[in-house]
Amino acid sequence: MSKIFEKNIKALLEVNPALASKLFSIRTNEKFEVIQQGNDNINLNIIDKEKKYPVYETDPLKEIEEKRKKFKKYERYPSLYFYGIGNGIFIKLLFANPTHKHIIVFEPNLEILFIALNIVDLSEEIKHKKIRIFYTKDFYFANALKIASNPDILVFNKLYDLHIYSPYYEKFFGKDILKINELMTRAIKQSVLGLGNSAIDTLIGIEHHIKNLPEMIQNIPFKPFIRKNRHLSDIAIIVSTGPSLEKQLPKLKKIQDFVTIISVDASMPILEKWKIKPDFVTSLERVEETAKFFEKTSSKFQKDIIMMHASLQHEKVLKNSRGKKCIVMRPFAFNRYFKLNDYGYLGIGMSAANMAYELAFLLKHKRIVLIGQDLAYSEDGTSHAKGHVYGENEVKFKEDDTYVLAYGGKKMIRTTKVWNMFRNYFEKDIYTANQEGVVTINATEGGARIEGAIEMPFSKVIENYVNTKKKNKQIIYFDENKINKNLLKAYDKAQEILKYGEKFQKRIEKLFLKIAKECEKLEDLKEKNQLEKIDFDKLYKLSCEIDKIKSKIETKKFYEMYGEAVRSDLMHREMELAKVQVSPSNTQIEKKAKMIDWIMKHKDWLFTLAGSINAERIVINRALPFLEKELKKRNLL
Repeated sequence: MSKIFEKNIKALLEVNPALASKLFSIRTNEKFEVIQQGNDNINLNIIDKEKKYPVYETDPLKEIEEKRKKFKKYERYPSLYFYGIGNGIFIKLLFANPTHKHIIVFEPNLEILFIALNIVDLSEEIKHKKIRIFYTKDFYFANALKIASNPDILVFNKLYDLHIYSPYYEKFFGKDILKINELMTRAIKQSVLGLGNSAIDTLIGIEHHIKNLPEMIQNIPFKPFIRKNRHLSDIAIIVSTGPSLEKQLPKLKKIQDFVTIISVDASMPILEKWKIKPDFVTSLERVEETAKFFEKTSSKFQKDIIMMHASLQHEKVLKNSRGKKCIVMRPFAFNRYFKLNDYGYLGIGMSAANMAYELAFLLKHKRIVLIGQDLAYSEDGTSHAKGHVYGENEVKFKEDDTYVLAYGGKKMIRTTKVWNMFRNYFEKDIYTANQEGVVTINATEGGARIEGAIEMPFSKVIENYVNTKKKNKQIIYFDENKINKNLLKAYDKAQEILKYGEKFQKRIEKLFLKIAKECEKLEDLKEKNQLEKIDFDKLYKLSCEIDKIKSKIETKKFYEMYGEAVRSDLMHREMELAKVQVSPSNTQIEKKAKMIDWIMKHKDWLFTLAGSINAERIVINRALPFLEKELKKRNLL
């Protein structure tokens, strides 16, 4: 083992032990041969002996030099993507430019990767995750989403481009390149869609969260409850409202005493009609309409069901929820700032079914079974199960619908953008659960394929795995002293957010007025064709002030307090600003044009930032009386 490879593999063991293990077992010179061309000992080509084709078609060092010149236009790109590593020398040279903070490499040949890691020392870059190397056979959507959602990469997602390292890769790995590109494109879309189109939903959630704090704090604390109720049974069955649900309900009824049943809120009225009582119901949506699922289910049926509600739900939903409530926070930065960690975090996905899957995983079930999880229209065009509160045709065909691989893998099926996002989250979570030894079975027998889940008829699941009784759930509540302490903590945190926001908003508004005035001057000089009179020293000072504001919003404190409210609108603007950031600035003219563009685009950026902070302050002030009322009732305020 060469010293270079030893250093690389040691670093790789820290960040990707599975890949390191595969490289350890490689037998060299089986499929590839390394040859030195000319006198230079690093002028190394790699020959594919089976395909009789070289990775470099001419002189490797000359090709690398040509590639360096070509990549001058990418010198300001913080993240770059490559299909293929070659001999590794070009990738190593890229790191001479400190702007390249993330280089992602997809390599289809383990032996080529082994060769490259024997030639170049990338140990520091691997250790600090500046380079991330993936063997393409082990690259899944979950990996792609993790890359695309990385905060340092997210803002540059619109600049994504998969560079094919050499003609060798293009010639022999066309299908694999398309697969990797499709996974990355899908993940980028998901990460951008996950930001939302506006801050309105976020602000509604923040208002609801603060209104619901008294009820959350007085009900079942999530974390202690989870600790006490692990391993309730071997199998958790998640019941969703896809068109295929009805055919599975007779079977579910027979086994309900032997499995943990987690129902989404929309399935609850259907289960009541079938006299199937779930152990848990998950409910996530902010909208008032969700209350109807609880209104349409009797109090008698709801009794003793553990109702898992997100803290950002509408108060009417909680009012009509008549089981044993556990109000849990979604893992958003704003919720975390309250430091009420005992009440836990659940619902990182986008649907009640995603939330149910997370719950089943945390409760340590060995197998998680999905039924009614179609995530697609049925063949007759229906969108939901028979008996669904809003009807079987609640969702109708849209122009932007798409087609995905169907359950069974033999045909394509029509789905919506939203259902596809739910599917993406399932695939990510299933991948994570699989790493922990949890088996996921999709027994829907219809709808869209969910990669990572084993497809199996529900009757077969019952025959093979249902054979043990489940334990009784243990309910936990905090004592009055702890409840009072948590109520006061929540109130103090809300006050901190308001004070911080007011002060920072004034600072942003002051800079906005200065920049707005300067932008007017720039427009005026442009109209008069007097651009030589532009005061670039002043523009530079304003740019430095913008940088200070940006440094402030990158702090953990700001992100937790206001990050959620500003993220959607601001991040979309940041993605446009990223195009300015990576544009060339090699000449004085380019530098000046870039500075003008940078300043002018930040006028709207600052206006949006101040407006988003102000909007959050308004909804907090509107919701705070609900918390104050409970504190006064307890003589705490």
